[in-house]
Amino acid sequence: MADKAFELHHKGDEPHLLREIMRTHQAVLGVFSREVGMPAARLVLTRLLAICHPEAVGIMWIARQLDINAAAVTRQVKAMENERLVERCADARDGRRSRVKLTADGLKVFQQVHERAHDFERTLSTAVSAEDLAAAVRVLTHVRTAIETLP
Repeated sequence: MADKAFELHHKGDEPHLLREIMRTHQAVLGVFSREVGMPAARLVLTRLLAICHPEAVGIMWIARQLDINAAAVTRQVKAMENERLVERCADARDGRRSRVKLTADGLKVFQQVHERAHDFERTLSTAVSAEDLAAAVRVLTHVRTAIETLP
């Protein structure tokens, strides 16, 4: 019975854009850390802190900006603090909270990793024509926008 339902709803010849997006995402993440020297999630956080540098920002603000759980941000920040990439300071308005900013070493590491990320992207871009790359970016932007507008 389940096979029959599958046949009725799945012809096998329709495009599988989401499946390809997910497969590509997994493939990129698998290689990204090795090529760039930092996991993608850490790079996103580090980039945000670099943009704000030298200002210190709160964990909740970071979580909202990255649309991730504050506990996940806290774990990343603790690891980065152990590596002396970030430093915490007390929030002047609320002593129960802390603010975070990149250290000079953290900024230097970000700049190095950011350049390697661009090198990695340039390497991937050589496998696709400029026209196909532009089309892919357009399509992915449309897909992301559609997903973000879902109720």
